[in-house]
Amino acid sequence: MTDAGTRYLAAKKSVDDRALNRQVLEELCRMMPARAPRVLEVGAGLGTMVARLFEWGVVRRGEYTLLDVDSRLLRDSRTWLRTWAAARGLRVDTLPDGLRLGELTVRLVEAELGEYLDTGHGEPAHVLIANAFLDLVDVPAVLPGLFRLLVPGGVYWFTINYDGESVFQPDHRHDDLVMRAYHRHMDTRVRYGRTAGESRTGRHLFHQLRAAGAPPLSSGSSDWVVHAGRHGTYPDDEAHFLDTILRTVRDAARDLVDPAPLAEWLAARRRQLADGELLYVAHQLDFAGRRR
Repeated sequence: MTDAGTRYLAAKKSVDDRALNRQVLEELCRMMPARAPRVLEVGAGLGTMVARLFEWGVVRRGEYTLLDVDSRLLRDSRTWLRTWAAARGLRVDTLPDGLRLGELTVRLVEAELGEYLDTGHGEPAHVLIANAFLDLVDVPAVLPGLFRLLVPGGVYWFTINYDGESVFQPDHRHDDLVMRAYHRHMDTRVRYGRTAGESRTGRHLFHQLRAAGAPPLSSGSSDWVVHAGRHGTYPDDEAHFLDTILRTVRDAARDLVDPAPLAEWLAARRRQLADGELLYVAHQLDFAGRRR
């Protein structure tokens, strides 16, 4: 699998593994249905979350639906999940619309979220998951529809919600200029004809959940922290993860910052990445709760 999006999401798994807030995860585990649940993950991408929750013993039975608009990612998820399972000696059975991992059925559904909410769907889920996704949508507009995907009393787990702070170290004289442009791009972004997120989703989500009638029962930080180890190398494929973040910042800022300072900033950051000197921190928040 060489697609850029696929490799990025695979590289991000170890970063998310460290970042996810364990206290919030414990609350999710306490609220999980005793029997095999129906789980729906929106913006599920490659399926790394279902693998993680299986590894961590959170979800090993029932039905887990991966909903994503990207057909390539969903196709790649079959291969990625089979490879992940084989490395752990898990039996995998192929299904017409997904695969089965032991007692867990994984279904792949291609749909843009807005259209999915508008056109209807199958049985409501017992658990709704969104990981590193709600900062890409208009949360107040989307939340009511999202909660209709849950059974009454159903559980939500909304994780890795960006909260307006990215830190690159060592300091660079153009950091403030570039980061202001990066956040402005987030605040004005449009996808599929709809407003697409904002740079302070995390802090605003707390009150938006309360307004939607589903106040968080647990919340906490889930910061990405990525740096090289003792020998100046980044773990797993996290150097690629960082390179993708740098390209994302460049693409967001290029129409809002003069070319020269942006090029200087990017060149310095890439040298630091190559030398194992770049530290990256992104502040994010996790939430877990119930639909009333």
